[in-house]
Amino acid sequence: MQQLSQKLSSKLVILSVVFLVLIGSFMSYQIAEAAKPDRKAPTAPTNLQATNITDSSVSLDWTNSTDNVGVTGYNVYQNNSYIGNTSSTHYVVKSLAPNTTYSFHVRAKDARGNLSTSSNTIKVTTSSQTVIDQAPQISEIQVSPIASDGKTVNGTVNLSVSATDDKGISKVEFYTSNGGYLLKTVTSGPYSVDWSTDPWVPDGEQILKVVVYDSANQTAQTTKTVTVKNTATPIVNDFKRVGYYTGWSTYSNFQVSNIDASKLTHINYAFANISPDGKMIVGDSWADIEKPFPGDTSGQPYKGNFYQLTKLKQQHPHLKTLISVGGWTWSGKFSDVALTEESRTIFAESALQFILKYGFDGVDLDWEYPVGGGLAGNINRPEDKQNFTLLLKKIRETLDAQSSKDGENYLLTIAGGASKSYVNNTELNLIHPYLDYVQVMTYDFHGEWDTITGMNAPLHKDSETGFYYVWSVQDSIQNYVNHGVPANKIVMGIPFYGRSFNQVTNANNGLYQPFTGGGKAISYGELSANYINKNGFIRHWESDSKVPWLFNGTQFISYDDTESIGYKTSYIKSMGLGGAMMWELAQDPNKVLLTKIDNDLK
Repeated sequence: MQQLSQKLSSKLVILSVVFLVLIGSFMSYQIAEAAKPDRKAPTAPTNLQATNITDSSVSLDWTNSTDNVGVTGYNVYQNNSYIGNTSSTHYVVKSLAPNTTYSFHVRAKDARGNLSTSSNTIKVTTSSQTVIDQAPQISEIQVSPIASDGKTVNGTVNLSVSATDDKGISKVEFYTSNGGYLLKTVTSGPYSVDWSTDPWVPDGEQILKVVVYDSANQTAQTTKTVTVKNTATPIVNDFKRVGYYTGWSTYSNFQVSNIDASKLTHINYAFANISPDGKMIVGDSWADIEKPFPGDTSGQPYKGNFYQLTKLKQQHPHLKTLISVGGWTWSGKFSDVALTEESRTIFAESALQFILKYGFDGVDLDWEYPVGGGLAGNINRPEDKQNFTLLLKKIRETLDAQSSKDGENYLLTIAGGASKSYVNNTELNLIHPYLDYVQVMTYDFHGEWDTITGMNAPLHKDSETGFYYVWSVQDSIQNYVNHGVPANKIVMGIPFYGRSFNQVTNANNGLYQPFTGGGKAISYGELSANYINKNGFIRHWESDSKVPWLFNGTQFISYDDTESIGYKTSYIKSMGLGGAMMWELAQDPNKVLLTKIDNDLK
């Protein structure tokens, strides 16, 4: 037993010695391995991208790297130069210059200081430096002349302000009537307008207001209170009374000799045409130049309406005559005429030769319409808007060149549409300096093209129509003023005819009711003879629009009479407009409406 125990003890000693030898060998290996240097670099960062760019900083983000002993951080490089490090995969580069391009890459670093290869390189351009757009600055309103009390004004005074902005002034609006009436919009300096207080502005306190806009539509405004006190002086005005006479009127036995020129300042003869090669030509050779003139023995080469107009001017030396070209039927060539410098020159020269040959004092352009509208076959172009301005400029230059030769003053006018689209399709603020005045065709607001009956020429909107018929003579005139046309250059159109609607629903005396067919234009002469309170037609009055209408149970007729014209002439005077234009003289053969306009405006 003792011998067995000694054998086991010897074996245990041997095993212990072997174990100790193995442990020592393992520890020696570990120590040796730990002593070896780490030369394995981390993997390269990937997907480097700029996640936020300002005018002075860039935020960088990337996908993390891996390493056998662990990644401890990342070095960031700008334009290949080290700029900093981070332990995360995000870094913000600061203190950069605006609108400048930089390149960036990153490298990973492990605990042994090993650096990875570079990530992808990106190029980043900082944004432009953000500058706060300052609001415009405006001075006090200067009024000149003004009384020594600093408040009292009369007659015509000049209103002016100084306006500045860091990025430029876009427009300056001048308001009168306690800030409620836009007197004029000025788009470039000096910012000043003339305000005629006599006789339009009632005596008493007036608050003037000026609003200035910068290019970002920021505004600043200032007001000034003045006292209007006009002395009792005779009212002298130069209201224009412009009557259109049509060549076809001669066929209905209303001749030039039937015109009462004493009640007119200007006659527009409608119409001249445009030839295929872009020249102004006679529209109706028989009526215009060949028609015999009874009793004439002058031996002139022409005896028609043109000749009769020259005789009419001899009897009325104050009268001016203009040849109107185009109109609804003959506007198809205007776009071609206005298209190039060459075509504009050809037309302008032909217009000059036309008025010189036939004895007119100027030319009136009735383009219906630039850019769009008019007859279906008319040529229209988007660039008509700018070309119309260039055409008028060329005509004005041509007329002025002739004036410098013979000392005569040649007129240039247009007949402009009353709609918003016409104003949007023309450059009224650029056009009006070339024009003596602008005739606005403030009629034909409603007709057979509508779905319910309406007024031909409502002075004001009718508040009861809701969303229907929200445009009026007043709106049209104000739109021209808002687009830069001086009020005294605006001549309001007044119709000498009415428009009819047939098979009208018999409700509300036919006003704003559905209808079927109609649209016939009926002259005031015919209305007076056969319709107004005759043959079952009863006259009604729309108190908001200030115009009458007729209704017989089935037919509705909107028209103007002396009462409605009285409101329109009052509006012309209150607004300081240039006068009234009448379409057209043959439709008022007894001069009832013409006499009313003349009495009100002369």
